[in-house]
Amino acid sequence: MKKLIFTLVFIVFTSIVWAQPTFKAGWNTYKTGTISHEYTYNYNNDTAKIALSDSAQVLATTDSSVTLTIRYPYHDRSVYKTINYFNAKKQILKTEEYKDDNLIISYEWRYDDKNRKNYYFEDNKVSGNNFRKTYDYVTDKKSGDIIVSECSYYNGRIEFYTKAYYDKKSVKYKEVRYNDNNKDIVHIENYYYGENGKLRERSVYFPEWKVTKTFQEKEGNMAAKCARCLPVGTAEKISIPYKLPFIKRLLGRNQALLSDPECNQFEYTFKNFTNCEIVVSSTPNPTKKVIFRYKEKVL
Repeated sequence: MKKLIFTLVFIVFTSIVWAQPTFKAGWNTYKTGTISHEYTYNYNNDTAKIALSDSAQVLATTDSSVTLTIRYPYHDRSVYKTINYFNAKKQILKTEEYKDDNLIISYEWRYDDKNRKNYYFEDNKVSGNNFRKTYDYVTDKKSGDIIVSECSYYNGRIEFYTKAYYDKKSVKYKEVRYNDNNKDIVHIENYYYGENGKLRERSVYFPEWKVTKTFQEKEGNMAAKCARCLPVGTAEKISIPYKLPFIKRLLGRNQALLSDPECNQFEYTFKNFTNCEIVVSSTPNPTKKVIFRYKEKVL
């Protein structure tokens, strides 16, 4: 009965969101330019059963300067909202997160004249705590690498300092964390990337104990063939009301790919390159994760 009630409420609420030409964010009302729908499912490969676990809509203004994300997890009666504000260069300026109509947390960013982030502020309305970070950038004259110095504050007091190192391709390869005196090293973290360009391993050295710990990252350890972007592979029209039959047919057509013994870990993105994509990824158990995204313009 609970599932039936949730389904009915979900259908009614979704219909209202689809139809609305405007949305409220903060004190202002904005005209909706596009609506992106996202549905997350758990898929059992053995039984072919697919179950909804999460869903969301993202409403964006015509110039994409403001977006409102409405998320309602399947096993939670609350509605979660995220409002993002962007500048003319599409850099994020502010984010507000709500649970129902209660503001939970807000974030702010600022940028320098080279469009680099130089300020970050996080205000937690529930705990009453706030975090602030400032950033400075220096280019190494010999290597050309970028060194980003960060100073982190907790409730107005300096908590720690950090230096992050990026190569000429803006890939982060090392981070050094200092305590609040900016002298004693807390840890040194190195980053290693896989053939697909994603992080595959982190090693963290703790000088105080002279111990190094290594952490494997799932995405970077995938073989290139196990993390691909592929066409949907059909000319049939995709729509929200018939998304489940479409997803099931797509999964059925790609069973050989999804059951490749050489890809215990995988992430495949199927696109029609216009307004739809389906992401299928592995999980620690036989159940697969399927994300269906669909974007439509509001007339």
